[in-house]
Amino acid sequence: MKQSVIALAPFLFLLSPLSYGGVTMDLVTTDAAGNETGRINFIAQSTNLRMDDKGNGSRNSMIFLGDQFLVLDHRDKSYIVMDEAMLNEMSAQISDAMKEMEAQLANLPPEQRAMAEQMMKGQMGRMMGQEQAPPPKPRVEALGTGEWQTFKCKNYAVYEGDAKTQVICSADLGDIDGAAEMMQAFQGMARFVTKMTESMPMRSEAGINPGELIEQIGGFPVHTIDYRNGEVTGETSLESVNEQDIDSGLFAAPADYERQDPMRHR
Repeated sequence: MKQSVIALAPFLFLLSPLSYGGVTMDLVTTDAAGNETGRINFIAQSTNLRMDDKGNGSRNSMIFLGDQFLVLDHRDKSYIVMDEAMLNEMSAQISDAMKEMEAQLANLPPEQRAMAEQMMKGQMGRMMGQEQAPPPKPRVEALGTGEWQTFKCKNYAVYEGDAKTQVICSADLGDIDGAAEMMQAFQGMARFVTKMTESMPMRSEAGINPGELIEQIGGFPVHTIDYRNGEVTGETSLESVNEQDIDSGLFAAPADYERQDPMRHR
């Protein structure tokens, strides 16, 4: 009988849902008046990270798999893949559009062509990553120790130039079960986002790199206050965190979801 059970073990394993240890976390965002404006459920397992937007009736999810994002739209059961291949295709399309634009400019009278080129010079430079300073490193100032709910934490003020944009309460990773695994996934995602941003043909305006910010403050942000022009605009709080077994299927698009090409008209 024992030998029969051992022989059946591989088949029983295949029939069981695959699940491995991981961590789930809920972050809640409120406005200056304390009204909930957003809620995101994070699920981390090793370097994989899933983010489900639970706020305001949203039906979207994003899955990070180390070298790509899956963006799920639960309303129409579809998804897109954001990876290096998509960026290369985007770059090629923009390059073709620029060549077409240059051909059209060549047909304009000299005075009109000079005026159009002057107007477009700055914009085209930004599109191709030219004439743009790299994002500044975040300036972080330690504010001492404090508490938020049951967490002891270190407080930091974050600045863009001279303007304070955030005050972050960061707890030690060892004080939050599962926080180290969640932070590992966050940091991997931050590195990949930085790589994607630097290679994009159309770059965003300079701003704080979240990966660099995480490295500077250390620990895990359990409470963040956002500021604009000296006024509080909102807060983000850690509501819950739990270590538990995670179904590996959560890190893939459902079988009945259709993959869409973001570079084509739907």
